[in-house]
Amino acid sequence: MGKKIACFYWLGVLLLTVSVRLYLFRNYYTINNDGILYIEAARHFWEGSWSRGLGSFYPPLFPLMIAGAFPLVGDWELAGQFWPLALGVLVLFPLFGLVRRIYGNGIAQVAVLFYTVSPYLARLSVHVRSEMPYIFFFVLALYLLQRGIDHESLREFLLAGISTAIAYLIRSEGIGLIVVGSVLLLCRGWSRARLREACRRAGLLFLGFALFAAPYVLYLRQDTGSWLISRKAGLILSLGLAEYEPGTRSVTMEESERVGVVDLVRSHPFAYAKKSVLDLFRSLGVYFEAVHYSYLPFLCVGWYLFFTGRFWTKAEFTLAVAVIFYIVSFSLLYVNRRYAVPLVPLSLGWVAVGYVAFKDYALKKWAGKGLLVAASVLALFFAGTLPKTLQAVGREKFYLREAGLYLRGKPGRPTIVTTNGRVAFYAEGKNRVSVRDGTEITRLAGEGENDILALDQKVFVEIRDRLDVRDWVVDRKFIGTGGEMLAVLARRGGTR
Repeated sequence: MGKKIACFYWLGVLLLTVSVRLYLFRNYYTINNDGILYIEAARHFWEGSWSRGLGSFYPPLFPLMIAGAFPLVGDWELAGQFWPLALGVLVLFPLFGLVRRIYGNGIAQVAVLFYTVSPYLARLSVHVRSEMPYIFFFVLALYLLQRGIDHESLREFLLAGISTAIAYLIRSEGIGLIVVGSVLLLCRGWSRARLREACRRAGLLFLGFALFAAPYVLYLRQDTGSWLISRKAGLILSLGLAEYEPGTRSVTMEESERVGVVDLVRSHPFAYAKKSVLDLFRSLGVYFEAVHYSYLPFLCVGWYLFFTGRFWTKAEFTLAVAVIFYIVSFSLLYVNRRYAVPLVPLSLGWVAVGYVAFKDYALKKWAGKGLLVAASVLALFFAGTLPKTLQAVGREKFYLREAGLYLRGKPGRPTIVTTNGRVAFYAEGKNRVSVRDGTEITRLAGEGENDILALDQKVFVEIRDRLDVRDWVVDRKFIGTGGEMLAVLARRGGTR
């Protein structure tokens, strides 16, 4: 590809990537519940309360990144969107480098084009979530690992370990890349009778990881009294077990760090065995869903071509090991589409191979008309994908934002009690806002210290007959697109 054509290609890809994400940004309505927790931890870091920030349920790096962006944008929600949006665009470059090293320049160009409109990758780029920053360093680590394998450069393995540590400090499942990289290097070394050299490379990979990840692991040890890699593991596994053994009590966020994964497995051995087997199929299905159905015909062709012949000797075996490792790992813990989304960029090489194979087949079969057929199929792909990609983000929960902003505008600094974290997030200002469990509302309503109740529909229906109508009156109701409702109740004679 000439320099001029390459410039036009990258200009077009960047323009399409940015345009899709800016459109979604303009059609973003409401923060998600995880985003509130990330911002809460970021505020602790910003205020200098490091112990409270590090004590968050989630790993610390994404909240630290939010705190770093806050002075630039002056708004916590925008600060939370800054890094997903920026890194959701910048990941194009390590992704292109990774795919080019494995398949060549032509396939890499097609793979990056498929990235631009991938539904869940695009939509996560405007959420206050950690997935896109994690994906950036996840892909970068694999690129550096592949570069180290190709160049036999020890420096690249150290850098890959550092990038893996950064991914881990954003999302704890990033630690799996150490397993993937080490197994891959040792298998290659054993097959080529260079095991000692492979051990040295794996050691550098681990060293790079340990340099940056060890302080947080040691902090978790000091803070919890146990050797942990994540505060989330107990909660996540309990959710997975509850799907197969309904009597299993879900572990709360507060309990998660004190509940060991081994203890949960030991106490529910049959449910865990059942879950692990059945969730393997669910994990594969969720992976297909994350890739998205319009990509699957090309993905299947790419897989077929990969598994034909001695696939373990092919360069793309690196990607296959990573994808298979995580699909199996999710089946052992918890299956969730968002967990599978980081595997999508790794799969776009196969998608691109599948499309190029179809294009070559069309050219061979229909000669001059083959290019038109291939272009028509690509146009159909975009027509089938873009409606999903460009759906408004968080619109169904916009009524919660409206309710929060309505409460924020209340005069007189009222004391507000709500059962919804998103309402509390948007209501914060000069008001005094607290989030409480629905079981506490009746008691709190009877106390004279609270001026306003903002209640989810379920709680409102449960307690409205127990509220003293002499004290409380419905001030306003906010209705969601799905018929959900949030009721705002004001104390009679108080702020309305």
